[in-house]
This record gives sequence, structure tokens and C-alpha cells, in this order.
Amino acid sequence: MGLTEIAVALAGFTGVVVVFGSHSAGSWLPGDRLRLGFLLEASLTAGGFALLALVLYSSMQDAGNAWALVSGLWALYMVYSLYASHHRIRENLEHHQDIDITANHIVFAMFSSLIVLQLLNVVLWREFAPVLAALVVNLVGAAMQFARLIRSVFHE
Repeated sequence: MGLTEIAVALAGFTGVVVVFGSHSAGSWLPGDRLRLGFLLEASLTAGGFALLALVLYSSMQDAGNAWALVSGLWALYMVYSLYASHHRIRENLEHHQDIDITANHIVFAMFSSLIVLQLLNVVLWREFAPVLAALVVNLVGAAMQFARLIRSVFHE
């Protein structure tokens, strides 16, 4: 349940970023709008899947089945999310230069590795630890986006 609280807090702090960022008309860079979307997606993904894991764990007879199901669903969602994110980043790159391509490649590799880890969990382990790793990385990603947005607000 703690993961869900952290996820909600990060999503809530997005409002703080919006208030700071809206101090002058047009102050949002397109990359910052993109980061804001990624922050919300990452924190809500962590929170949503943490709640799903809690519901499945408490309602299913076999905990291994619950962890396997959450891992599989998270992996499927992240495949879609990485595809959609790649498309949004690519659109942004065509018009703006405020995107860090190296960081995006690192994030893509990290989440791709986590997708493989989740698929292994579905097939082999059926344990909680890989699910926790995925959710924590979602939260770390949200926190990093939050920090980047705050930094850009105060470095005009």
C-alpha cells in the first residue's frame, strides 16, 4: 500500500510543477509537457498496479498466480507504453531540441529489461520481487521526471 501512497503523492506534486511552470504564459517547453505526461503515467502505473496486486493477492487462492498475472499485465502495458512513448518523443524531436536522447535510450533499455524480467516471472518464478522491482522503477522514473521538471522551472 505504501507504493500506492508514493505514486499518488508524485502525481499530486504535479500540480506544484504546473503552478510553478505557469508563472508566465508560454513558459512550458514542449519537452516539459512531455515529461509531465510521463510523470503522471509512471506514477499512476505504479499506483494502479500496486492496487491491482493487492486485490489479486487478497482474492486469489495461489499467491504465485497473482504475481504472475500482475507481472504479465504490467509487461503488456509497458510494451504498449514504450511504443507510445517512443512515438511521442519522436514527434517532439522533430520540432524541439530539449529532449535528452541518451537518457531516453537508457530508460528504454531499463524498461525492456524489466519487461523480460516480468515475462520470466510469469513463466518461471511467480514471485513478488519482480513485481516490486517493476513498480519501484516506475516510481523512480516518476521521481526523476518530477526533479527534471522542477529544475527546468527554476532554470529559465
